[in-house]
Amino acid sequence: MSSTSTVSEVKKRDCEEIKKEIESNPIQFIGNDGKPMQLYQYKGHNFLPLEIGSSALSKLHTVKIRPDDILLYTHPGAGSHWMFEVVNMILRGSSERINIIKESLFIDWAPIENLESAESPRVLNTHLSIEFLPPQLLKDHKIIYVNRNPKAMVVSFYRHVSRSKAFEYAGDFSSFFNLYIKGEIPYDSYFKHVQEFYALIKDNPNALIITYEEMKKDLYKVVLHIAKFLDKTISDQLAKSIVDMCSFDKMKSEKTLVSASCVPENLFKEGGTFYHSGKVDTWKKWFTVEQSERIDAKIQSEFIDKGIIFNF
Repeated sequence: MSSTSTVSEVKKRDCEEIKKEIESNPIQFIGNDGKPMQLYQYKGHNFLPLEIGSSALSKLHTVKIRPDDILLYTHPGAGSHWMFEVVNMILRGSSERINIIKESLFIDWAPIENLESAESPRVLNTHLSIEFLPPQLLKDHKIIYVNRNPKAMVVSFYRHVSRSKAFEYAGDFSSFFNLYIKGEIPYDSYFKHVQEFYALIKDNPNALIITYEEMKKDLYKVVLHIAKFLDKTISDQLAKSIVDMCSFDKMKSEKTLVSASCVPENLFKEGGTFYHSGKVDTWKKWFTVEQSERIDAKIQSEFIDKGIIFNF
């Protein structure tokens, strides 16, 4: 179903009806260890079983898009918190720590009133499938897509899921890995997510793809690249200052992670956080040879064979 037909359809129905429809379709995916992944399913897509999520999704069609809105688009675990900070500093022309968190503009959860009261320019961010997004946001606005080695993303998402009270998931990594490969996780298949985006932005000058690995290798170069993409002129000194302020260690220690108005209360178990190791090769400590080969095969069939190439 196209994004246009989705939005026109939901406009005809009351938000509360949509919310009830979402919440009336719970689904369980059982891992190979017998532990369930509890989700909602709506229009064939998998969502977190959270009231705050179903409420936001039911009202998404009412969000008023502004001319200077920017869309930060990722699948979970790609590094969106990091990119959110970088982009906001570039837009504001300052390396001062921004006083908002990504979740305040996370359209998957954020209350509509939070989005409407936010100062411009807004860096709206999401993991949702394209069909649920306001079509005008996808047509005439700057879009930044952050991708990452899927091996690292599996580990990052598992660590988030296993340490979050919202999921209530008790499966081991091997079980989660198999669910991930099959797309039986929140926000569906990572591979389909990437394919949908590539189809959307083909020959689109308003879309930019950056990988987590590029940011780790040379954040200074990425900052300049993003600034040029956003038509922002920044000095060499500011670029270097942004790099310093957005180092992983500073982000992890200084950034406020939870806001009661836009993140479910007690989201994490003890020790849980949106920030983990910040390294590109942590996956090697988790993966078996067989798991690594399975991801390699998916990269070949789902990306390379379809002309989608990334520098992981």
